[in-house]
Amino acid sequence: MATRAEWADRVERWERSGLSAEKFARREGYKPKQLYWWRWKLRADRPSQPSPSSLTEAPRFLPVHVVTDASAVAPEPIEIALPNGRVVRVRPGFDPATLERVLALAAEETPC
Repeated sequence: MATRAEWADRVERWERSGLSAEKFARREGYKPKQLYWWRWKLRADRPSQPSPSSLTEAPRFLPVHVVTDASAVAPEPIEIALPNGRVVRVRPGFDPATLERVLALAAEETPC
């Protein structure tokens, strides 16, 4: 029975050969499934390491363009019904300080 090191050598030679697993295995005298399994096993057992190029290359940044979503539905204005019957409609993006003053004025009881 072949050892792990022997299978590692076989898988490495297969990958370097450029041959399909079927052709390489037939030539070497074993089953293609064995090559696939050992390649998977050897890769799974290997600790995850960054690629050599990622260690030497500076990070690259891509340009980003922010666009508004044309499909987004514009929010409806808010309606505030006051006890005196007046209604104040507030559109999105309002100034809170201005709204506070408007509500104070609209809430005042004034003779018609």
